[in-house]
Amino acid sequence: MNTVSLAGKNNRRLEGAILGIATIAYFIFAISGFLSMSHRIEDARLEVKGLESDLQAQSMLQPVHTRLQNSMKLTLPAGIQSYERESLEVEDLTSLPAVFEDLASEAGVELVSATPQARSLQDGRAMLRVDARMRGNFLSFNALLNRLVEVQFVDAIESLGIDVTELGQELSLSVWLSIR
Repeated sequence: MNTVSLAGKNNRRLEGAILGIATIAYFIFAISGFLSMSHRIEDARLEVKGLESDLQAQSMLQPVHTRLQNSMKLTLPAGIQSYERESLEVEDLTSLPAVFEDLASEAGVELVSATPQARSLQDGRAMLRVDARMRGNFLSFNALLNRLVEVQFVDAIESLGIDVTELGQELSLSVWLSIR
C-alpha cells in the first residue's frame, strides 16, 4: 500500500502542476488579449479625436463655403463683362499679325511688331506667347488693353511696359494665347 499511496501522491502533484501551468497560461493569454484590445481602443480613440477636429474645422468653414457658393451665383455688376475663352486653332496662327493689326487700328495705335515665341510651345503646351510693340499715346493704350481683354483666345497678359522714345510712346506687351 505504501507504493500505491506514493504513486497517487505523485499523480496528484503532477495534476496540480499541470493545472497550475494551465492556469498561468490562461492568465497570460487573457492579459495579452486585454493589452492588445487596449491598444486597439487607444488607436480608435485617437482616430475619433482626429475626426472630431476635422468635423469642427469643417463646421467652422461651412458658412464661408456657403457664402462663396452664393456669391458665385450672383450676376456681375452693370458695366462689368465676363468673356468666354476659346482656343485658337493652330491653322489660324498665320492670322495673328492681322488680329494684332486690327486691335491696334481699333485703338488708334500703330503696330510696330507682333512676334510669336515658338519656344513657348515646347513640352506640348497649349499656350503660345506673343510679344508685341505698338506706338501711340497713353490713352490709346488703355483702349487697346480693353479690346485685348475681349479677344477670346487671349489667356493672360504676362508683361506690359510703356517706353518713351523719340518717335513717341511705345507699348510693349507679352500675352499668352490659348491654342489647340
